[in-house]
Amino acid sequence: MLIDEVRQELTREPFIPLRFHLRNGKKFDVPFRDVAHLLGYGVLVFIGLKQGTHQAKSYDRFGFDDIIRIEQLRRGKGGQRHRKAS
Repeated sequence: MLIDEVRQELTREPFIPLRFHLRNGKKFDVPFRDVAHLLGYGVLVFIGLKQGTHQAKSYDRFGFDDIIRIEQLRRGKGGQRHRKAS
């Protein structure tokens, strides 16, 4: 995947939660912006990071070439707009 595509998703305003799908079958969720950071060759993802903290359980990193797809995730409660039934 191209760095510009990844950068666009990670810097989108407002941020939309996303999931990286990799060639090896792994998936990494990015529920908020601080979970993923761009590196020169790819992405650094903190695992188990809670919003408002700086403490993660672990981390992983992968190259841009390893990303096969980026999926936008639905927002949690309150983040979705619902239409009224007419």
